Amino acid sequence: MNGYQRFCFNLIGRDLKEKRGDFVSLRNDLTGARMNTPFEAYLATAYVSSIAVGLVAAVFIGLLTYIIRVPEMISYHGAVPEIFYALNDYKLLLGTVIITLLSLLVFGGITYLIFLLYPGIRAGERRRNIDATLPYAINYVTAMSSAGITPDEVFRLLGQSKIYGESAVEARYVSRETDFFGKDLLDALRTVSQATPSERMREFLQGAEQPAAEDVP
Repeated sequence: MNGYQRFCFNLIGRDLKEKRGDFVSLRNDLTGARMNTPFEAYLATAYVSSIAVGLVAAVFIGLLTYIIRVPEMISYHGAVPEIFYALNDYKLLLGTVIITLLSLLVFGGITYLIFLLYPGIRAGERRRNIDATLPYAINYVTAMSSAGITPDEVFRLLGQSKIYGESAVEARYVSRETDFFGKDLLDALRTVSQATPSERMREFLQGAEQPAAEDVP
Protein backbone atom coordinates (compact mmCIF):
# COMPACT_ATOMS: atom_id res chain seq x y z
CA MET A 1 0.00 0.00 0.00
CA ASN A 2 1.10 3.54 -0.66
CA GLY A 3 0.61 6.35 1.81
CA TYR A 4 -2.75 7.44 0.41
CA GLN A 5 -4.16 3.91 0.45
CA ARG A 6 -2.94 3.47 4.01
CA PHE A 7 -4.68 6.71 5.00
CA CYS A 8 -7.95 5.55 3.42
CA PHE A 9 -7.68 2.17 5.13
CA ASN A 10 -7.05 3.76 8.52
CA LEU A 11 -10.03 6.03 7.91
CA ILE A 12 -12.72 3.45 7.04
CA GLY A 13 -11.00 0.25 5.90
CA ARG A 14 -11.38 -1.69 9.12
CA ASP A 15 -15.16 -1.42 8.82
CA LEU A 16 -15.22 -2.96 5.34
CA LYS A 17 -14.30 -6.56 6.18
CA GLU A 18 -17.99 -7.47 6.23
CA LYS A 19 -18.20 -6.31 2.60
CA ARG A 20 -15.93 -9.09 1.31
CA GLY A 21 -18.86 -11.31 0.41
CA ASP A 22 -20.47 -8.54 -1.64
CA PHE A 23 -17.42 -7.98 -3.84
CA VAL A 24 -16.29 -11.48 -4.84
CA SER A 25 -15.67 -10.41 -8.45
CA LEU A 26 -13.61 -7.40 -7.37
CA ARG A 27 -11.49 -9.54 -5.04
CA ASN A 28 -10.86 -12.04 -7.83
CA ASP A 29 -9.91 -9.23 -10.22
CA LEU A 30 -7.50 -7.74 -7.68
CA THR A 31 -5.82 -11.12 -7.34
CA GLY A 32 -5.76 -11.79 -11.07
CA ALA A 33 -4.32 -8.34 -11.74
CA ARG A 34 -1.62 -9.04 -9.14
CA MET A 35 -2.44 -5.75 -7.44
CA ASN A 36 -0.87 -6.11 -4.03
CA THR A 37 -3.35 -3.77 -2.35
CA PRO A 38 -5.53 -5.61 0.21
CA PHE A 39 -9.23 -5.67 -0.64
CA GLU A 40 -10.29 -3.54 2.33
CA ALA A 41 -7.66 -0.90 1.53
CA TYR A 42 -8.64 -0.80 -2.15
CA LEU A 43 -12.37 -0.48 -1.41
CA ALA A 44 -11.68 2.19 1.21
CA THR A 45 -9.61 4.09 -1.36
CA ALA A 46 -12.48 3.79 -3.84
CA TYR A 47 -14.97 5.22 -1.34
CA VAL A 48 -12.77 8.08 -0.15
CA SER A 49 -11.63 9.00 -3.66
CA SER A 50 -15.18 8.97 -5.00
CA ILE A 51 -16.37 11.30 -2.25
CA ALA A 52 -13.34 13.59 -2.65
CA VAL A 53 -13.66 13.83 -6.44
CA GLY A 54 -17.42 14.33 -6.18
CA LEU A 55 -17.05 17.13 -3.63
CA VAL A 56 -14.32 18.94 -5.58
CA ALA A 57 -16.30 18.71 -8.81
CA ALA A 58 -19.50 19.79 -7.07
CA VAL A 59 -17.88 22.84 -5.47
CA PHE A 60 -16.16 23.89 -8.69
CA ILE A 61 -19.20 23.40 -10.94
CA GLY A 62 -21.53 24.88 -8.33
CA LEU A 63 -19.44 28.06 -8.03
CA LEU A 64 -19.11 28.31 -11.80
CA THR A 65 -22.86 27.85 -12.20
CA TYR A 66 -23.58 30.60 -9.67
CA ILE A 67 -20.99 33.03 -11.03
CA ILE A 68 -22.14 32.86 -14.64
CA ARG A 69 -25.78 32.54 -13.46
CA VAL A 70 -26.60 29.48 -15.55
CA PRO A 71 -30.06 28.85 -14.00
CA GLU A 72 -31.21 32.33 -15.02
CA MET A 73 -30.52 31.45 -18.64
CA ILE A 74 -33.43 29.00 -18.50
CA SER A 75 -36.67 30.44 -19.83
CA TYR A 76 -40.14 28.93 -19.78
CA HIS A 77 -42.10 28.41 -22.98
CA GLY A 78 -45.64 27.18 -23.28
CA ALA A 79 -47.72 25.76 -20.49
CA VAL A 80 -45.68 24.87 -17.40
CA PRO A 81 -46.82 24.10 -13.85
CA GLU A 82 -47.54 27.14 -11.68
CA ILE A 83 -44.86 26.00 -9.22
CA PHE A 84 -42.17 27.03 -11.71
CA TYR A 85 -43.47 30.59 -11.77
CA ALA A 86 -43.77 30.62 -7.97
CA LEU A 87 -40.12 29.57 -7.62
CA ASN A 88 -38.87 31.87 -10.36
CA ASP A 89 -37.42 34.37 -7.86
CA TYR A 90 -35.30 31.56 -6.37
CA LYS A 91 -34.24 30.15 -9.73
CA LEU A 92 -30.54 30.97 -9.31
CA LEU A 93 -30.25 29.46 -5.83
CA LEU A 94 -32.31 26.34 -6.51
CA GLY A 95 -30.68 25.75 -9.87
CA THR A 96 -27.21 26.04 -8.37
CA VAL A 97 -28.08 23.60 -5.59
CA ILE A 98 -29.52 21.07 -8.05
CA ILE A 99 -26.53 21.29 -10.40
CA THR A 100 -24.14 20.99 -7.45
CA LEU A 101 -25.86 17.85 -6.17
CA LEU A 102 -25.95 16.32 -9.64
CA SER A 103 -22.24 17.04 -10.08
CA LEU A 104 -21.50 15.34 -6.76
CA LEU A 105 -23.45 12.22 -7.77
CA VAL A 106 -22.20 12.04 -11.35
CA PHE A 107 -18.49 12.63 -10.77
CA GLY A 108 -18.43 10.63 -7.54
CA GLY A 109 -20.26 7.77 -9.24
CA ILE A 110 -17.95 7.77 -12.27
CA THR A 111 -14.89 7.70 -10.00
CA TYR A 112 -16.29 4.78 -8.00
CA LEU A 113 -17.14 2.89 -11.20
CA ILE A 114 -13.59 3.38 -12.49
CA PHE A 115 -12.20 1.89 -9.27
CA LEU A 116 -14.49 -1.12 -9.62
CA LEU A 117 -13.63 -1.73 -13.29
CA TYR A 118 -9.89 -1.04 -13.25
CA PRO A 119 -8.74 -4.34 -11.62
CA GLY A 120 -10.77 -6.31 -14.15
CA ILE A 121 -9.19 -4.37 -17.01
CA ARG A 122 -5.71 -5.03 -15.67
CA ALA A 123 -6.51 -8.70 -15.11
CA GLY A 124 -7.74 -8.92 -18.71
CA GLU A 125 -4.53 -7.38 -20.00
CA ARG A 126 -2.51 -9.87 -17.97
CA ARG A 127 -4.62 -12.75 -19.28
CA ARG A 128 -3.94 -11.77 -22.88
CA ASN A 129 -0.22 -11.40 -22.21
CA ILE A 130 -0.05 -14.77 -20.44
CA ASP A 131 -1.91 -16.51 -23.26
CA ALA A 132 0.48 -14.97 -25.80
CA THR A 133 3.69 -15.94 -23.98
CA LEU A 134 2.61 -19.25 -22.44
CA PRO A 135 3.55 -21.49 -25.42
CA TYR A 136 7.12 -20.18 -25.28
CA ALA A 137 7.22 -20.54 -21.50
CA ILE A 138 6.01 -24.15 -21.81
CA ASN A 139 8.78 -24.87 -24.31
CA TYR A 140 11.28 -23.39 -21.84
CA VAL A 141 9.94 -25.50 -18.97
CA THR A 142 10.02 -28.64 -21.13
CA ALA A 143 13.60 -28.00 -22.25
CA MET A 144 14.84 -27.28 -18.73
CA SER A 145 13.06 -30.33 -17.30
CA SER A 146 14.62 -32.52 -20.00
CA ALA A 147 18.00 -31.24 -18.86
CA GLY A 148 17.38 -32.77 -15.45
CA ILE A 149 16.66 -29.53 -13.55
CA THR A 150 14.21 -29.95 -10.66
CA PRO A 151 10.68 -28.54 -11.16
CA ASP A 152 10.97 -25.90 -8.42
CA GLU A 153 14.24 -24.65 -9.90
CA VAL A 154 12.67 -24.59 -13.37
CA PHE A 155 9.92 -22.24 -12.16
CA ARG A 156 12.48 -20.13 -10.33
CA LEU A 157 14.55 -19.73 -13.50
CA LEU A 158 11.44 -19.02 -15.57
CA GLY A 159 10.44 -16.32 -13.12
CA GLN A 160 13.83 -14.67 -13.45
CA SER A 161 13.53 -14.46 -17.23
CA LYS A 162 12.54 -11.12 -18.78
CA ILE A 163 11.35 -12.46 -22.12
CA TYR A 164 8.26 -14.40 -21.05
CA GLY A 165 6.19 -11.46 -19.83
CA GLU A 166 3.35 -12.17 -17.44
CA SER A 167 3.96 -15.92 -17.69
CA ALA A 168 7.25 -15.28 -15.91
CA VAL A 169 5.37 -13.24 -13.30
CA GLU A 170 3.16 -16.23 -12.51
CA ALA A 171 6.28 -18.38 -12.22
CA ARG A 172 7.69 -15.88 -9.73
CA TYR A 173 4.56 -16.27 -7.64
CA VAL A 174 5.11 -20.03 -7.62
CA SER A 175 8.61 -19.46 -6.27
CA ARG A 176 7.31 -16.94 -3.76
CA GLU A 177 4.89 -19.51 -2.36
CA THR A 178 7.71 -22.02 -1.86
CA ASP A 179 10.49 -19.65 -0.76
CA PHE A 180 8.61 -17.20 1.47
CA PHE A 181 5.57 -19.15 2.63
CA GLY A 182 7.23 -22.54 2.97
CA LYS A 183 4.79 -24.44 0.76
CA ASP A 184 5.84 -27.46 -1.22
CA LEU A 185 5.74 -27.12 -4.99
CA LEU A 186 2.45 -28.96 -5.31
CA ASP A 187 0.64 -26.54 -3.00
CA ALA A 188 2.36 -23.56 -4.65
CA LEU A 189 1.19 -24.64 -8.10
CA ARG A 190 -2.34 -25.14 -6.80
CA THR A 191 -2.39 -21.71 -5.16
CA VAL A 192 -1.16 -19.87 -8.25
CA SER A 193 -3.47 -21.83 -10.57
CA GLN A 194 -6.44 -20.62 -8.52
CA ALA A 195 -5.30 -16.99 -8.73
CA THR A 196 -4.15 -16.64 -12.34
CA PRO A 197 -6.56 -14.83 -14.70
CA SER A 198 -5.59 -17.10 -17.62
CA GLU A 199 -7.51 -20.33 -18.11
CA ARG A 200 -4.63 -21.68 -20.22
CA MET A 201 -2.12 -20.97 -17.47
CA ARG A 202 -4.46 -22.60 -14.97
CA GLU A 203 -4.62 -25.75 -17.07
CA PHE A 204 -0.84 -25.77 -17.47
CA LEU A 205 -0.21 -25.38 -13.74
CA GLN A 206 -2.78 -28.03 -12.89
CA GLY A 207 -1.09 -30.36 -15.38
CA ALA A 208 2.27 -29.56 -13.80
CA GLU A 209 0.91 -30.64 -10.41
CA GLN A 210 1.00 -34.30 -11.43
CA PRO A 211 4.77 -34.47 -12.10
CA ALA A 212 5.34 -32.39 -8.98
CA ALA A 213 3.28 -34.82 -6.95
CA GLU A 214 5.31 -37.72 -8.30
CA ASP A 215 8.51 -36.01 -7.14
CA VAL A 216 7.23 -35.71 -3.57
CA PRO A 217 8.76 -38.58 -1.55
